Amino acid sequence: MDKSSSQSEFEIIRRYFASSNLSFKREGIELGIGDDAALIDVPENKHLAMSMDVLVSGIHFPADADPALIANRALAVNLSDLAAMAAQPYCFTLGLVLPDSDEIWLQRFSEGLASLARQYNCPLVGGDTSRGPLSISIQVQGLVDRSQAARRSAASSGDKIYVSGNLGDGAVALLALGLDSHLGDSFSFGVQSLSDQDRQYFSDAFFKPQPQLELADAAGKLFSSCIDISDGLQGDLGHILAASSMAATINIDALPYSMPSQRCMDTENRIVAALFGGDDYQLCFTVPGRDCAELERLARDIGVRVSSIGEIVSGEGVVYLDSDGAPVDFSARAYQHFASIQPA
Repeated sequence: MDKSSSQSEFEIIRRYFASSNLSFKREGIELGIGDDAALIDVPENKHLAMSMDVLVSGIHFPADADPALIANRALAVNLSDLAAMAAQPYCFTLGLVLPDSDEIWLQRFSEGLASLARQYNCPLVGGDTSRGPLSISIQVQGLVDRSQAARRSAASSGDKIYVSGNLGDGAVALLALGLDSHLGDSFSFGVQSLSDQDRQYFSDAFFKPQPQLELADAAGKLFSSCIDISDGLQGDLGHILAASSMAATINIDALPYSMPSQRCMDTENRIVAALFGGDDYQLCFTVPGRDCAELERLARDIGVRVSSIGEIVSGEGVVYLDSDGAPVDFSARAYQHFASIQPA
Protein backbone atom coordinates (compact mmCIF):
# COMPACT_ATOMS: atom_id res chain seq x y z
CA MET A 1 0.00 0.00 0.00
CA ASP A 2 1.63 3.21 -1.10
CA LYS A 3 -0.99 5.72 -2.23
CA SER A 4 -1.84 7.08 1.19
CA SER A 5 -3.97 10.02 2.22
CA SER A 6 -4.90 11.72 5.47
CA GLN A 7 -8.37 10.21 5.68
CA SER A 8 -9.71 10.03 9.22
CA GLU A 9 -11.11 6.83 10.72
CA PHE A 10 -14.65 8.12 10.28
CA GLU A 11 -14.01 9.10 6.67
CA ILE A 12 -12.62 5.62 5.93
CA ILE A 13 -15.69 4.00 7.47
CA ARG A 14 -18.09 6.31 5.63
CA ARG A 15 -16.42 5.98 2.22
CA TYR A 16 -15.57 2.29 2.15
CA PHE A 17 -17.59 0.37 4.72
CA ALA A 18 -20.88 2.16 5.47
CA SER A 19 -22.20 1.99 1.90
CA SER A 20 -25.33 0.04 1.01
CA ASN A 21 -23.15 -2.44 -0.92
CA LEU A 22 -21.61 -3.71 2.31
CA SER A 23 -23.69 -2.42 5.20
CA PHE A 24 -26.95 -3.42 3.55
CA LYS A 25 -30.26 -4.05 5.25
CA ARG A 26 -31.66 -7.47 6.04
CA GLU A 27 -34.45 -8.69 8.26
CA GLY A 28 -33.45 -8.83 11.91
CA ILE A 29 -30.71 -6.19 11.77
CA GLU A 30 -32.38 -3.28 13.55
CA LEU A 31 -29.32 -1.02 13.56
CA GLY A 32 -25.96 -1.41 11.85
CA ILE A 33 -23.07 0.98 11.22
CA GLY A 34 -23.60 4.52 12.50
CA ASP A 35 -24.14 4.21 16.24
CA ASP A 36 -22.15 3.01 19.25
CA ALA A 37 -23.29 -0.58 18.75
CA ALA A 38 -25.41 -2.66 16.42
CA LEU A 39 -28.86 -3.90 17.42
CA ILE A 40 -29.70 -7.43 16.29
CA ASP A 41 -32.87 -9.46 16.76
CA VAL A 42 -32.46 -13.19 17.40
CA PRO A 43 -35.56 -15.32 16.70
CA GLU A 44 -36.79 -17.29 19.72
CA ASN A 45 -36.18 -20.67 18.09
CA LYS A 46 -32.60 -19.87 17.07
CA HIS A 47 -29.17 -19.78 18.63
CA LEU A 48 -26.79 -16.96 17.69
CA ALA A 49 -23.51 -18.60 16.61
CA MET A 50 -20.41 -16.40 16.72
CA SER A 51 -16.83 -16.92 15.58
CA MET A 52 -13.77 -14.73 15.02
CA ASP A 53 -10.46 -15.09 13.20
CA VAL A 54 -7.46 -12.75 13.00
CA LEU A 55 -5.39 -12.67 9.81
CA VAL A 56 -1.93 -11.07 9.84
CA SER A 57 -0.13 -9.87 6.73
CA GLY A 58 2.87 -12.02 5.78
CA ILE A 59 1.70 -14.89 7.97
CA HIS A 60 -1.86 -15.61 6.87
CA PHE A 61 -1.76 -13.93 3.45
CA PRO A 62 0.87 -12.34 1.17
CA ALA A 63 1.21 -8.61 1.84
CA ASP A 64 1.22 -7.77 -1.88
CA ALA A 65 -1.90 -9.77 -2.78
CA ASP A 66 -4.95 -8.21 -4.41
CA PRO A 67 -6.90 -6.57 -1.55
CA ALA A 68 -10.19 -7.92 -2.95
CA LEU A 69 -8.83 -11.46 -2.65
CA ILE A 70 -7.53 -10.80 0.86
CA ALA A 71 -11.01 -9.60 1.85
CA ASN A 72 -12.65 -12.65 0.29
CA ARG A 73 -10.42 -15.01 2.24
CA ALA A 74 -10.83 -13.11 5.50
CA LEU A 75 -14.61 -13.39 5.42
CA ALA A 76 -14.77 -16.88 3.87
CA VAL A 77 -12.67 -18.58 6.56
CA ASN A 78 -14.97 -17.13 9.21
CA LEU A 79 -18.08 -18.30 7.36
CA SER A 80 -16.55 -21.78 7.35
CA ASP A 81 -16.77 -21.77 11.15
CA LEU A 82 -20.48 -21.06 10.90
CA ALA A 83 -20.91 -23.98 8.50
CA ALA A 84 -19.20 -26.21 11.06
CA MET A 85 -21.96 -25.33 13.52
CA ALA A 86 -24.66 -25.91 10.86
CA ALA A 87 -25.42 -22.18 11.15
CA GLN A 88 -26.24 -19.74 8.36
CA PRO A 89 -24.67 -16.26 8.09
CA TYR A 90 -26.48 -13.31 9.68
CA CYS A 91 -24.02 -10.40 9.90
CA PHE A 92 -20.40 -9.60 10.71
CA THR A 93 -18.08 -7.01 12.24
CA LEU A 94 -14.63 -5.95 11.04
CA GLY A 95 -11.48 -4.83 12.83
CA LEU A 96 -8.93 -3.45 10.36
CA VAL A 97 -5.39 -2.32 11.22
CA LEU A 98 -3.70 -0.42 8.37
CA PRO A 99 -0.20 1.02 7.94
CA ASP A 100 -1.75 3.91 5.97
CA SER A 101 -5.05 4.88 4.38
CA ASP A 102 -4.31 3.83 0.80
CA GLU A 103 -7.42 4.77 -1.18
CA ILE A 104 -6.94 2.21 -3.96
CA TRP A 105 -6.27 -0.60 -1.45
CA LEU A 106 -9.31 0.31 0.63
CA GLN A 107 -11.56 0.48 -2.41
CA ARG A 108 -10.48 -2.96 -3.65
CA PHE A 109 -10.72 -4.46 -0.16
CA SER A 110 -14.23 -3.14 0.43
CA GLU A 111 -15.34 -4.35 -3.01
CA GLY A 112 -14.08 -7.87 -2.32
CA LEU A 113 -15.71 -7.89 1.09
CA ALA A 114 -19.03 -6.64 -0.30
CA SER A 115 -19.08 -9.25 -3.07
CA LEU A 116 -18.92 -12.19 -0.65
CA ALA A 117 -21.13 -10.50 1.94
CA ARG A 118 -23.82 -10.03 -0.70
CA GLN A 119 -23.47 -13.62 -1.88
CA TYR A 120 -24.31 -14.91 1.61
CA ASN A 121 -26.68 -12.08 2.67
CA CYS A 122 -24.33 -11.22 5.53
CA PRO A 123 -24.06 -7.43 6.03
CA LEU A 124 -21.33 -5.56 7.88
CA VAL A 125 -22.86 -4.08 11.05
CA GLY A 126 -19.89 -2.51 12.82
CA GLY A 127 -16.20 -2.55 13.56
CA ASP A 128 -13.11 -0.45 14.12
CA THR A 129 -9.99 0.75 12.33
CA SER A 130 -6.54 1.60 13.64
CA ARG A 131 -3.03 2.31 12.36
CA GLY A 132 -0.27 -0.30 12.46
CA PRO A 133 0.99 -3.38 10.59
CA LEU A 134 -1.74 -4.78 8.33
CA SER A 135 -4.08 -7.21 10.09
CA ILE A 136 -7.73 -8.12 9.70
CA SER A 137 -10.10 -9.35 12.39
CA ILE A 138 -13.59 -10.48 11.46
CA GLN A 139 -16.31 -11.73 13.77
CA VAL A 140 -19.24 -13.45 12.10
CA GLN A 141 -22.67 -14.07 13.57
CA GLY A 142 -24.97 -16.79 12.30
CA LEU A 143 -28.31 -18.36 13.13
CA VAL A 144 -28.99 -22.03 13.74
CA ASP A 145 -32.09 -23.88 14.93
CA ARG A 146 -31.75 -24.58 18.63
CA SER A 147 -32.16 -28.32 18.07
CA GLN A 148 -29.74 -28.57 15.14
CA ALA A 149 -26.47 -26.88 16.14
CA ALA A 150 -23.59 -29.21 15.23
CA ARG A 151 -21.16 -29.54 18.14
CA ARG A 152 -17.85 -31.33 18.46
CA SER A 153 -18.96 -33.28 21.50
CA ALA A 154 -21.69 -35.63 20.27
CA ALA A 155 -19.91 -38.23 18.13
CA SER A 156 -20.83 -41.81 19.09
CA SER A 157 -19.32 -45.22 18.52
CA GLY A 158 -20.37 -46.52 15.11
CA ASP A 159 -20.82 -43.09 13.53
CA LYS A 160 -19.22 -42.77 10.11
CA ILE A 161 -16.64 -40.03 9.56
CA TYR A 162 -16.99 -37.85 6.46
CA VAL A 163 -15.12 -34.96 4.90
CA SER A 164 -16.38 -32.56 2.27
CA GLY A 165 -14.43 -31.57 -0.84
CA ASN A 166 -10.72 -32.28 -1.20
CA LEU A 167 -7.91 -32.36 1.36
CA GLY A 168 -4.33 -31.12 1.04
CA ASP A 169 -4.89 -28.25 -1.39
CA GLY A 170 -4.32 -25.70 1.37
CA ALA A 171 -0.79 -26.92 2.14
CA VAL A 172 0.24 -26.68 -1.50
CA ALA A 173 -1.35 -23.24 -1.81
CA LEU A 174 0.58 -21.91 1.19
CA LEU A 175 3.94 -22.93 -0.24
CA ALA A 176 3.06 -21.87 -3.78
CA LEU A 177 2.30 -18.38 -2.40
CA GLY A 178 5.51 -18.24 -0.37
CA LEU A 179 3.88 -18.70 3.04
CA ASP A 180 4.94 -21.13 5.77
CA SER A 181 3.11 -24.43 5.46
CA HIS A 182 4.38 -25.47 8.95
CA LEU A 183 5.03 -28.94 7.50
CA GLY A 184 8.83 -28.74 7.52
CA ASP A 185 11.42 -29.68 4.92
CA SER A 186 10.13 -33.24 4.59
CA PHE A 187 7.05 -32.01 2.73
CA SER A 188 7.53 -31.32 -0.96
CA PHE A 189 5.66 -31.03 -4.22
CA GLY A 190 6.46 -30.12 -7.82
CA VAL A 191 6.07 -26.34 -7.46
CA GLN A 192 8.34 -25.66 -10.43
CA SER A 193 6.33 -27.98 -12.66
CA LEU A 194 2.90 -26.55 -11.82
CA SER A 195 1.02 -25.61 -14.96
CA ASP A 196 -0.53 -22.15 -15.12
CA GLN A 197 -3.94 -23.78 -14.73
CA ASP A 198 -2.92 -25.73 -11.63
CA ARG A 199 -1.17 -22.69 -10.15
CA GLN A 200 -4.39 -20.72 -10.56
CA TYR A 201 -6.34 -23.59 -8.98
CA PHE A 202 -4.21 -23.46 -5.82
CA SER A 203 -4.36 -19.66 -5.72
CA ASP A 204 -8.17 -19.89 -5.83
CA ALA A 205 -8.11 -22.59 -3.14
CA PHE A 206 -6.27 -20.14 -0.90
CA PHE A 207 -8.01 -16.85 -1.65
CA LYS A 208 -11.46 -18.21 -2.47
CA PRO A 209 -12.16 -21.10 -0.09
CA GLN A 210 -15.75 -22.28 -0.37
CA PRO A 211 -17.44 -22.37 3.04
CA GLN A 212 -19.68 -25.42 3.03
CA LEU A 213 -22.79 -23.50 4.04
CA GLU A 214 -25.05 -25.17 1.49
CA LEU A 215 -24.06 -28.62 2.73
CA ALA A 216 -24.59 -27.53 6.34
CA ASP A 217 -28.00 -26.12 5.47
CA ALA A 218 -29.10 -29.22 3.54
CA ALA A 219 -27.64 -31.94 5.74
CA GLY A 220 -26.56 -30.37 9.03
CA LYS A 221 -29.51 -31.97 10.79
CA LEU A 222 -27.84 -35.34 10.16
CA PHE A 223 -24.47 -34.40 11.67
CA SER A 224 -23.77 -35.87 15.10
CA SER A 225 -20.62 -33.72 15.31
CA CYS A 226 -18.73 -31.36 13.02
CA ILE A 227 -15.62 -29.17 12.71
CA ASP A 228 -14.06 -27.21 9.89
CA ILE A 229 -10.62 -28.32 8.72
CA SER A 230 -8.36 -25.33 9.26
CA ASP A 231 -5.43 -26.95 11.06
CA GLY A 232 -5.27 -30.35 9.33
CA LEU A 233 -7.48 -33.43 9.53
CA GLN A 234 -5.37 -35.06 12.25
CA GLY A 235 -5.67 -32.15 14.64
CA ASP A 236 -9.22 -31.11 13.84
CA LEU A 237 -10.65 -34.62 14.00
CA GLY A 238 -8.72 -34.91 17.25
CA HIS A 239 -10.80 -32.05 18.66
CA ILE A 240 -14.00 -33.99 17.92
CA LEU A 241 -12.57 -37.13 19.52
CA ALA A 242 -11.43 -35.27 22.64
CA ALA A 243 -14.75 -33.46 23.06
CA SER A 244 -16.71 -36.68 22.50
CA SER A 245 -14.37 -38.95 24.52
CA MET A 246 -14.07 -41.24 21.50
CA ALA A 247 -11.47 -42.69 19.13
CA ALA A 248 -11.44 -43.25 15.37
CA THR A 249 -10.18 -45.47 12.60
CA ILE A 250 -9.30 -43.78 9.31
CA ASN A 251 -8.73 -45.45 5.95
CA ILE A 252 -5.91 -43.40 4.45
CA ASP A 253 -6.77 -44.66 0.96
CA ALA A 254 -10.20 -43.03 1.28
CA LEU A 255 -8.83 -39.49 1.73
CA PRO A 256 -10.05 -37.32 -1.17
CA TYR A 257 -7.66 -35.28 -3.33
CA SER A 258 -8.03 -32.88 -6.23
CA MET A 259 -6.53 -33.69 -9.61
CA PRO A 260 -4.00 -30.82 -9.31
CA SER A 261 -2.82 -32.28 -5.98
CA GLN A 262 -2.48 -35.72 -7.54
CA ARG A 263 -0.43 -34.25 -10.38
CA CYS A 264 2.04 -32.37 -8.18
CA MET A 265 2.47 -34.66 -5.14
CA ASP A 266 3.35 -38.28 -4.58
CA THR A 267 1.19 -40.44 -2.31
CA GLU A 268 3.21 -39.84 0.85
CA ASN A 269 3.18 -36.06 0.49
CA ARG A 270 -0.55 -36.04 -0.31
CA ILE A 271 -1.23 -37.88 2.94
CA VAL A 272 0.99 -35.47 4.90
CA ALA A 273 -0.76 -32.48 3.31
CA ALA A 274 -4.21 -33.89 4.07
CA LEU A 275 -3.51 -34.87 7.67
CA PHE A 276 -1.30 -32.01 8.80
CA GLY A 277 -1.45 -29.22 6.21
CA GLY A 278 -4.62 -27.41 7.19
CA ASP A 279 -6.08 -24.37 5.41
CA ASP A 280 -8.54 -26.57 3.50
CA TYR A 281 -11.69 -25.11 5.11
CA GLN A 282 -13.69 -28.23 4.40
CA LEU A 283 -15.93 -29.92 6.95
CA CYS A 284 -15.10 -33.05 8.91
CA PHE A 285 -18.28 -34.47 10.38
CA THR A 286 -19.80 -37.63 11.76
CA VAL A 287 -23.11 -39.22 10.83
CA PRO A 288 -24.95 -42.18 12.38
CA GLY A 289 -24.85 -45.18 10.07
CA ARG A 290 -28.61 -45.12 9.54
CA ASP A 291 -28.36 -41.62 8.02
CA CYS A 292 -25.42 -42.14 5.65
CA ALA A 293 -27.51 -42.90 2.56
CA GLU A 294 -29.63 -39.78 3.16
CA LEU A 295 -26.51 -37.65 3.66
CA GLU A 296 -24.95 -38.85 0.44
CA ARG A 297 -28.19 -38.26 -1.47
CA LEU A 298 -28.47 -34.71 -0.16
CA ALA A 299 -24.83 -34.01 -1.03
CA ARG A 300 -25.34 -35.29 -4.57
CA ASP A 301 -28.45 -33.14 -4.96
CA ILE A 302 -26.46 -29.96 -4.25
CA GLY A 303 -23.33 -31.08 -6.10
CA VAL A 304 -21.00 -31.29 -3.08
CA ARG A 305 -18.44 -34.08 -2.83
CA VAL A 306 -18.48 -35.96 0.47
CA SER A 307 -16.20 -38.90 1.28
CA SER A 308 -16.62 -41.54 3.97
CA ILE A 309 -13.12 -41.93 5.43
CA GLY A 310 -13.55 -43.86 8.67
CA GLU A 311 -15.53 -44.64 11.78
CA ILE A 312 -15.88 -43.50 15.38
CA VAL A 313 -14.91 -46.21 17.88
CA SER A 314 -14.49 -46.49 21.63
CA GLY A 315 -11.09 -45.67 23.10
CA GLU A 316 -8.57 -42.89 22.55
CA GLY A 317 -6.73 -41.48 19.56
CA VAL A 318 -6.77 -42.30 15.85
CA VAL A 319 -5.70 -45.50 14.12
CA TYR A 320 -4.84 -45.08 10.44
CA LEU A 321 -5.26 -48.13 8.24
CA ASP A 322 -3.83 -48.84 4.80
CA SER A 323 -5.62 -50.69 2.01
CA ASP A 324 -4.73 -54.01 3.63
CA GLY A 325 -6.13 -52.95 7.00
CA ALA A 326 -2.68 -52.64 8.54
CA PRO A 327 -2.03 -49.75 10.96
CA VAL A 328 0.08 -46.82 9.74
CA ASP A 329 1.80 -44.58 12.30
CA PHE A 330 1.88 -40.78 12.01
CA SER A 331 3.31 -38.34 14.52
CA ALA A 332 1.05 -35.57 15.83
CA ARG A 333 1.84 -32.56 13.64
CA ALA A 334 -1.38 -30.55 13.63
CA TYR A 335 -0.73 -26.83 13.38
CA GLN A 336 -0.59 -24.90 16.63
CA HIS A 337 -0.32 -21.11 16.38
CA PHE A 338 2.20 -20.79 19.22
CA ALA A 339 3.97 -24.14 18.85
CA SER A 340 7.34 -22.49 18.18
CA ILE A 341 7.19 -20.17 21.21
CA GLN A 342 9.18 -21.55 24.11
CA PRO A 343 8.44 -20.56 27.71
CA ALA A 344 10.93 -18.15 29.24
